Amino acid sequence: MRLAMGPVWFEDLGGRMHFFRSRASSTRLGVIAGLGTFSLLLAACGGSGSTAASGGSSTTQANLSPYVFHADLSETGAGSFLGSREAKALTDFASYVNSKGGIKGHKIQVEIQDNQSSPSTSVSIATQWISQNVPFIFNGSIAAAAKAVDSLAGKNGPVIYDLTPVNPAPPNSYLFSSGISYKLDLEAILNMLRAKGLTKIAFLNSTDVSGASGWPVLQSLLALPANSDIQLVSHQSFDPSAVSIATQMSVIKSANPQALVVWTTGTPFGTVLHAQSQLGMSGIPTFTHGGNAVTGEMQNLASVVPKEIYFPTGPLYLPPSSLPSNLGPVVSTFQSIVTKAGGHPNDGWGLGYAAALMLESALNNLGVNATATQILHYIESQSNFPNIYGVYHMSNDDHSGVTLQGVYMTTWNGSSFVQASGPEGKPQS
Repeated sequence: MRLAMGPVWFEDLGGRMHFFRSRASSTRLGVIAGLGTFSLLLAACGGSGSTAASGGSSTTQANLSPYVFHADLSETGAGSFLGSREAKALTDFASYVNSKGGIKGHKIQVEIQDNQSSPSTSVSIATQWISQNVPFIFNGSIAAAAKAVDSLAGKNGPVIYDLTPVNPAPPNSYLFSSGISYKLDLEAILNMLRAKGLTKIAFLNSTDVSGASGWPVLQSLLALPANSDIQLVSHQSFDPSAVSIATQMSVIKSANPQALVVWTTGTPFGTVLHAQSQLGMSGIPTFTHGGNAVTGEMQNLASVVPKEIYFPTGPLYLPPSSLPSNLGPVVSTFQSIVTKAGGHPNDGWGLGYAAALMLESALNNLGVNATATQILHYIESQSNFPNIYGVYHMSNDDHSGVTLQGVYMTTWNGSSFVQASGPEGKPQS
């Protein structure tokens, strides 16, 4: 049997339905996997499904239509380092849930459209889905593309979950953001700087959205009485396309900082570390946001990584046994899925996974016919939701849910990321 759905189709091969797509179609990934009874993820999410799936009690799983996750991701272009991992995280999450019985018997099918890291392409993709009344969109992967789609959120939805923490989600909106915000990143960094007695700092950022967004956040935090002992001795910025930033780094070196805070990600971060090494500044303790806490990136930059480098990260980087009992099982499941897929736990995998965990919980409670408004209200009601970035405290006013309590400083030891602080970036007890 063959069931066609536009450029995609399903065929019955040996008693199992298999997903296919035409070469002419956009990137679409369908995940239709084995049968079973859903339990582990539901328990981990604290969900207690209450709304029955469509169809009578005699309806079998084979007769239930799949629930489609719609993801607008940067699989190619400047954001591919993030989008490719987010795509894998969503498909592997779906496979795991499907292996446990799906969502109330409905298998998850993941449809991924590649926005090519282009804001205009991203908007075109999302606009098409919105016209089809899609209630929930995974929106990524880089700040510029995600922000362009954010403007499409109307008074009745859809729920748009940004797979980047760069764009703060406005309260009382249909927008949510995944991961640790820049404010929390920098709060944890400043806590560690004070604890180490490193009070003279330099700040270096790229001029793109993800880099420049950190500078005003740092300024606002340095104005607080708690940070009055922190002195900014130099602030420099650079074009992310620059192949050398020796000039900016020389200015920083002459200011003689005790620590360097770097705000950029991807290739520009490598440019910074190369300049730092070339000018003999690798001995300066260096701090950057968790977007750079990627095993592959650190391995590729091994020859220029500073002697001390620190990242604010979530519990997803830590051994589950070291975490509170309500977080350990959630992180353990995540790490097992990522490891099985040949990856390493990091934000690339975590940003999409964390959002998917929230949607899966909503659907298990509301049913697969939940509207955007119902999903919105469910997520806002989750004031104690264990996730891989800590215990979420969602509300009408907080559409991230992540708190400083869920931020840990980690360091790269040459082969892996290891814990370097307690919660909030404060010394371990």
